[in-house]
Amino acid sequence: MLRKNKSLETELAGETFQTLIGRNTSMEGRISFSDGIRIDGRLTGDINVDRGASGSIAIGPDAEVRGNITAHRVLVAGTVMGNIHALESAHLLPTARVTGDIVYAQLAISPGALVNGALRDATRTAEAAERPVNLIRLADKAQDVAVNADHHG
Repeated sequence: MLRKNKSLETELAGETFQTLIGRNTSMEGRISFSDGIRIDGRLTGDINVDRGASGSIAIGPDAEVRGNITAHRVLVAGTVMGNIHALESAHLLPTARVTGDIVYAQLAISPGALVNGALRDATRTAEAAERPVNLIRLADKAQDVAVNADHHG
């Protein structure tokens, strides 16, 4: 157990957390934050960084979150049952257990971490969103050509 905490503490070295939900705390409800937040207890509800803020969130090794998470940097050492949207980066430590999709700009998954969900690169998601429109336009043009060919033949 000491080893798990040490690796989490090493990962957190450059982060500042203004809010701590302690190990023996259970909460329900939506949380908005602007600075860093660390969760070591249990939380049921969504967690979102405020618009224009660049806050980070850390989910401790014994923590459990049942809800969606949106933050600039997301560090998971515990359990998350919900989707994660890491605007900047997501790092899953060996003890991480995620059931949900992860959208990220950068992603690090340590050996031993488990994810049951889709992984989506946010930079590719934006490009992929344009592709169906182009395909639809090409399909419309192909249909127009087919219709015009029927009228001329």
